[in-house]
Amino acid sequence: MPNAEGDDDNHGALQAIDVDASRSELIEALKSCQLYAMQLLAENRTLQQKNADLMAATSKKRRKGGEDNPTGLDYKGEIIRWAKEFLLTQALFIDITAFAANPGEPEPSANPEDQLSTNEAYTQNLTIALYATIPVKFHSLVDAREYGGFAKDFIREHGDGRSSLINVIRKNLPLILKDLNVDPALLLTAGADRSKNDTLTSLLCFPGKKATLYAPVLFPGTTQNMSVCFTGPIVMKVHRLMLFGPSSLSEGGKPAQNSNGMKLGIQDITATSVSAASILTRFVLSPDKEWASKGAISGTEWEADYRAYHKLLVRNFHLPHVKKIFKKIRAFVFAGITVRSTGGPIVVDDSDVEDDINDAMRRFELGTDQANDSDDDMGPDPAAHSTATPPVQAENLSVAGQELGPGAAVAQPEVEAEQAPVPARTRPTRQRNRMQNNP
Repeated sequence: MPNAEGDDDNHGALQAIDVDASRSELIEALKSCQLYAMQLLAENRTLQQKNADLMAATSKKRRKGGEDNPTGLDYKGEIIRWAKEFLLTQALFIDITAFAANPGEPEPSANPEDQLSTNEAYTQNLTIALYATIPVKFHSLVDAREYGGFAKDFIREHGDGRSSLINVIRKNLPLILKDLNVDPALLLTAGADRSKNDTLTSLLCFPGKKATLYAPVLFPGTTQNMSVCFTGPIVMKVHRLMLFGPSSLSEGGKPAQNSNGMKLGIQDITATSVSAASILTRFVLSPDKEWASKGAISGTEWEADYRAYHKLLVRNFHLPHVKKIFKKIRAFVFAGITVRSTGGPIVVDDSDVEDDINDAMRRFELGTDQANDSDDDMGPDPAAHSTATPPVQAENLSVAGQELGPGAAVAQPEVEAEQAPVPARTRPTRQRNRMQNNP
């Protein structure tokens, strides 16, 4: 029988007895042993439960960290490409909510705006786009509830790709704005105070107005006209730069072979790329230093403004003047460039945005500028810059031998007729959305 001297405190409940102990002493010793055994059993159960909880937490942590990969395949080398393709052709913003079990095809509707009305519908379309972008053999990783590591990796690479785009655009602002005679140091420094530079301010604000959703830089000649919105020469230069690199803006206009458009085989512009080029142009000209959904300095709602652009284009893709907008941008972005592609991008439907863009929508649908032109009617009015200087008249652009400017005629881009087969992962929705959103 153990004694108290060699044991820990828990063992102190056991009583040492002599060999000639009385019956009552033996009974007390037996009770002590029974109590001790019960105590050990209880402690054992507690330790077993703690061990089970620890194992469950470790397993969950492995899954969230991407260590549990049911495919057994390494996606690390490919995820950068998928995220960049998604960034340029699907959405400028994405968060963890889009990484869910495949929601399947959206419910058909006679009213296309049904799929533009809620954040849930927007997220569903992002999820569908994810499954269309990522190869089938990796689809089991997309559901973040089971394997959060993949979602975190994808979101990180998507964000890194966006930051890289912003850095490239900012670095090449002296080239993009070379005709405007702006101090390069002011252009190259993130967070520089540009509010006192009349030239840059006039690209973001109409005379006597605050910065607006539909900024002067979006229009040819910085003259407001919704029927030619998004075709401002500076924005189209940024669009071409995003896809084909700075060499495509130089004399001769040759794309870099390692540029996004060439590596990803992007053959067309999309509502996403038009919206992204427009919002990123405004961002690099703004006083904001760090990219965020809402600008820390300007107060501009960058994500909301991006969605407003995207929704406007998706809802009105069928209108003749919108098709002309796409035709003009496409001709400039792809001028003198031939791209092979193994499949095309899609554009997902956007979610609801503020009702304040309704007047701009009306003008867009009419293809005129007949509505009231006050900033209050143009949409959200988030930033606080103002100026009384006249708008800057941007020079005509020359790319691959073509003159592009207000009223200039443009040629169609050269695109090879031969098309490689569409990958097996491409679904009918992908092709349908492509046609719908790429006039």
